[in-house]
Amino acid sequence: MAKEVYIAGVGLTKVDLTGRFFKTVFDLFAEAYLRALEDSSVRAFDAVQIGIMDSEEFENRANIATKVADRLGLTGIPAVRTETASSTGAAALHEACYKIASGQFESVLVLGGERMKMVTTQVATTIMSKTVDPEERRFGFTMPALIALVTQAWFRERKLKGRAVSDVLARLMFRAHALGSQNPLAAFFNRPEPLEAYFDAETNLPVATPLMRKDCSPICDGAAAVILTSRPQAVRIAGLGSATETSSILDRDDLTCLAATRRAAETAYWRAGIANPREIEGLVVEAHDAFNSLLPISLVDLGLADAEDVIEDLVGDPRREPVSPYDHPVSGPRGRLPTNMSGGLKARGHPVGGTGLFQIAENYLQITERFPNRRAQVLGAKVGIAHSIGGPGNNNYVTILESTGNRRRRESPAPPRLHFESRTRRPERETARKLHGASAIVDGATTIHVTSGGTAPIHVALLSIDGRRVFAKLEHAPREGAEPEAVLAGQKVKLLVKDDGDHYFQIPRGRSFDLGRVVQSIRRRAGRGEVEAESGGS
Repeated sequence: MAKEVYIAGVGLTKVDLTGRFFKTVFDLFAEAYLRALEDSSVRAFDAVQIGIMDSEEFENRANIATKVADRLGLTGIPAVRTETASSTGAAALHEACYKIASGQFESVLVLGGERMKMVTTQVATTIMSKTVDPEERRFGFTMPALIALVTQAWFRERKLKGRAVSDVLARLMFRAHALGSQNPLAAFFNRPEPLEAYFDAETNLPVATPLMRKDCSPICDGAAAVILTSRPQAVRIAGLGSATETSSILDRDDLTCLAATRRAAETAYWRAGIANPREIEGLVVEAHDAFNSLLPISLVDLGLADAEDVIEDLVGDPRREPVSPYDHPVSGPRGRLPTNMSGGLKARGHPVGGTGLFQIAENYLQITERFPNRRAQVLGAKVGIAHSIGGPGNNNYVTILESTGNRRRRESPAPPRLHFESRTRRPERETARKLHGASAIVDGATTIHVTSGGTAPIHVALLSIDGRRVFAKLEHAPREGAEPEAVLAGQKVKLLVKDDGDHYFQIPRGRSFDLGRVVQSIRRRAGRGEVEAESGGS
């Protein structure tokens, strides 16, 4: 019988945008550790679990778990590092939980964090892009560019495009900053973002269509500490779930969701005895929103909202004045689904190695009624769901906390798949050379404005050819002002494979499809629609 695991205390640093708060990563972890000690009666540990994504490149330090244990005065203790890209903090806690549940350990110190401000944004983009599949990197994809393709597919399924997409993303930005600006530990504390800031072309520059600068979480420093124990405490670990997905989105069945989140959630709910998470009383959620669009996608993947309703569940009707997140009847602190009261990754910040642990600690503070933003404290919080995405959605974690005194009836959902066997290795991806000249359908397209190499914008599409997917670049750059991704989805194009193996696509001649003309036509229609809407409201 596995032992129960409890949280004995947490410690969080302020998330820093300046790079001046912490001189080294050791200072970063030491502050989180000392704050956790102040919060806990547990002072001795059997092991240390360190979560950090890339100390080698951000700070030129390796063998980091050993060095952290030494700097904290814990020499002699078993110390292990965990790394699963941007879900690293959550993964570290899961590994520590399994150590205690096994009966071999009584208490484990979990630390997760990252010191990222040592490098420029361009260098950080290059470092983060190394978590992307080599085939995708070959075409210039960065993390936001891959999420842009998922975003486009998700909004297209909702039948939203153009300005309607921007309106939703703007309100998600507004929501995150309204909450984060009153969280004293958040990177954007005291820095709310008015809705109109999203439409400021001078400051909100494109990153990867449709994602803009204000859709992306910041490069920052921060660390969290969580003390786990087998001794009964006020909050217990109720359910753990994690799952992987294909390295490349070329091999995924569906672009409109993150299957790894769905599998991880299914496992966590099963372990927690939750059949219908929407019926949980006293629920609070911290979901991974490194990009604004991931928040609604994640809530649907977690089974907490319907795709048709999730936008209104978060930001109200985008066609009307924005609703204060504090007053929102669904996702506000008094709603049935209080979500990202911290401000989320967008406004609290995203120190990649620590983010997942921040989310878990924040849910713990909600359940113990000590949330740093008192206005966002959820009354009667009893169950916390924390969700963390690793890489482009391919190593995801769900962690469920629960008040030890909660009298929730344990349910028996269908068991998930827990055992996996590899009968055959996934075959190497075949060269597309034989597909030269083939007709293809555009599944999605994006213009990558912020590239890891600092090159000019790249127009890339995901093409489908007889059930197979390939990436390809637009052969000829569109004329100035044209946005190919706005009109390419669903179009039939021609794949070209050059002698060097690079893939390009072109609009077949003879077809009545002038990219620039179509874009201008769409803009004219959109403009007339806006004028008509303004006239109707006067």
